[in-house]
Amino acid sequence: MRVRAIRGATQLEQDTAQEMEHCVGDLLTQMLEANNLSKADLISVILTATQDLKSDFPAAAARKIGLGSVPLLCS
Repeated sequence: MRVRAIRGATQLEQDTAQEMEHCVGDLLTQMLEANNLSKADLISVILTATQDLKSDFPAAAARKIGLGSVPLLCS
């Protein structure tokens, strides 16, 4: 089995749960497509956010795009 690590970043225009969901969902979708990966290929995802983002957790957005069975770590 081949294991790869990929990294991406996004920026929110405003600190709202809707913006978090949109930006994180878009980022993860684009990362999967760009690396020819499916959600089933993921073994874990680490998500971070700056201290000024308090409206929601990035992991909540990841769950909403279907990463329900992937271990997620938010810090």
